[in-house]
Amino acid sequence: MSDPLNTSDINAEGQAIETQDWADPKTTNIARLMAFFILPSVFVLIAIFAVFWGLTHQKKPAVATAAPVPAVSAPAVATDKDAQIAQLQAQLLALQSQFHPVEGASTAPAQPYYAPDPSALAQLSARVDRVEAAQRELVKATAAAYAARSLQLAAQDEKPFLSELAVVEPALNDPAVAATLRPYAEKGVPSAVALAVTFPSVAARANIAAHADDGKTGLLDKIRHALGGFISVRRIGNPGGQGAEAILERAEIRLNSGDLKGAVAYLDTLSPAAQKALSPWLEEARARVLVDDTTRRLSETALNRLSQMTGSPSAPLINGGVL
Repeated sequence: MSDPLNTSDINAEGQAIETQDWADPKTTNIARLMAFFILPSVFVLIAIFAVFWGLTHQKKPAVATAAPVPAVSAPAVATDKDAQIAQLQAQLLALQSQFHPVEGASTAPAQPYYAPDPSALAQLSARVDRVEAAQRELVKATAAAYAARSLQLAAQDEKPFLSELAVVEPALNDPAVAATLRPYAEKGVPSAVALAVTFPSVAARANIAAHADDGKTGLLDKIRHALGGFISVRRIGNPGGQGAEAILERAEIRLNSGDLKGAVAYLDTLSPAAQKALSPWLEEARARVLVDDTTRRLSETALNRLSQMTGSPSAPLINGGVL
């Protein structure tokens, strides 16, 4: 009895079928495409996996080796900082010892940069005192010069100048000067211009009085003397003569030129009778001369003192004041 399933026949048929399948062109193309795309993809995945695995296993040794670094370098850093702190403390101690010695300090105090002179401070203080005193004196001298000049200008007018005299009076060394000027400062003194304007009339009366005193008066002179209070007549044009008229004319020339003091000096040579006729005018003229001379000396003295204090090279003014 024969076997219904013949094994050899089956194997032969299977091999024939396989040979036929691989020999098919479609099957061959599919296999090539699979080999072209799938195999490279597999290799790429393997490479990615290998890189990832390598990176994962390399981080662990880096962390393990980096951790001990601070532990190894920390003592060295701490040692350097301690040394710097100790150096700074030593320097600070040295600086403090220069001004306030520290008890128990191991380091010697630093030497000073200079050796001070014990008398230097006293000399400097004395010099400052001298400078301040000189400045105060300069201020006082300036104020005194200004006040004296203001007094001189105010006294030239006919108005009283008592307030200007009061400013100058504290700087006067001689109180008698203020006492001499005070009566004139209270009421004022006629100016040189006013005296020159009124001189011709009083000079005519003085001339009449001088002729009457000589006893050489005729009838015309007697009439002129009687009317002297109303009419004053005086001949001029002979200043070089020796009589009263010549003296009065020379005095008038001096007066008109601004020399009141010279005019008074001429009038003092007249006879007593002529001077009596001039007495009111002469009193005012002598007061004007006194005030002008005194205030001028005060101003010149104050300016001389100020010039000496400031070292001005200009020539000093005439001395003789009492400031």
